[in-house]
Amino acid sequence: MKSLPDKLQDLSPKLAKLCLDIEKFGKQKSGEDFASKSMLVGVSGGIDSTALLIIATLLARKSGGRVFCAHVDHGLRDESAGDRAFVEELCGRLGIPCESLKADVAGYAAQNSMGIEEAGRIIRYDFFKQCLKKFEADFLLLAHHLGDLSEDVVMRLIRGTGWPALAGMDAYDPARKLLRPLLSTKKEDLEEFLRSIDCTWREDKTNDSDDYTRNRVRNRILPLLHEENPSLGTGLLRLKSQAELDEEFWHEQVTDILGRAESDDNGGLFLSCAILNKCHSALRLRVYKKILDDLGSGHALFDSIMQLDQAFEDRKSGSTFQFPGNKVVKVSKTGLLFNMK
Repeated sequence: MKSLPDKLQDLSPKLAKLCLDIEKFGKQKSGEDFASKSMLVGVSGGIDSTALLIIATLLARKSGGRVFCAHVDHGLRDESAGDRAFVEELCGRLGIPCESLKADVAGYAAQNSMGIEEAGRIIRYDFFKQCLKKFEADFLLLAHHLGDLSEDVVMRLIRGTGWPALAGMDAYDPARKLLRPLLSTKKEDLEEFLRSIDCTWREDKTNDSDDYTRNRVRNRILPLLHEENPSLGTGLLRLKSQAELDEEFWHEQVTDILGRAESDDNGGLFLSCAILNKCHSALRLRVYKKILDDLGSGHALFDSIMQLDQAFEDRKSGSTFQFPGNKVVKVSKTGLLFNMK
């Protein structure tokens, strides 16, 4: 078995540049030199996560960081035990601590009346959270790449997701310490990286099945879109960057409005007509959503928020709107009162 590269200098100039570009992207999105920190890498054993684990290790050796690995055996395929063995053996070759979990995803899905994909995601992220704490890691690195961003955007479009979430998954989520440093990288480049260093990976045959929405998007829809625009992924990455800029602007605007809201004795928040009348409807909608989200769990649908704003514009005093999570908004002559039931 060919030994893995020990440092960036062992790679060809092309591959070394790929690693450094990935580091640059991760730094830009996180605002930190993540490779010098403690990194937990979620690894399934597929092309993407195998490449990320090796690249993160090389970058850490260059910058003084540390790498740990987390692997979840979903128990859905006969080959999953082999995936676990592969990841643990790879970590041994790299000298990286590895934490593995064998989960009953199908049982969890049935018990909680949810789909297999959702159940797997919940179990994975719960395990990653535990591992972050155990290893005292600064970042959770996941291997979503440019193709995954394209899939995510198309799936959100199919579900009817609105702006700015329509632009796809975030490269960095500080609340979860989650960083996706490969989000601007093509899968083909990751495969070339592994082949060039003679490193194998595990294939998940379920990716070829059209039983899941994501697979149908990947196998049927995206190839057609790429026929129309071979640079689709790059264009969607640009859309994501534009959405992030817009979101920064709207965050500032929303924060300013919320700073002028009044709290009542029951823990509610009151927005006066004097404030709301000066806001464009686009800003009011974002303010409503932010307040409702901050009140607690329960997702407010866009149509319901639109109806609330229409009631405000029509001055329907006395109207009451109920949102998921026992959230209530009352319309009065003087403004809107947001509260819990």
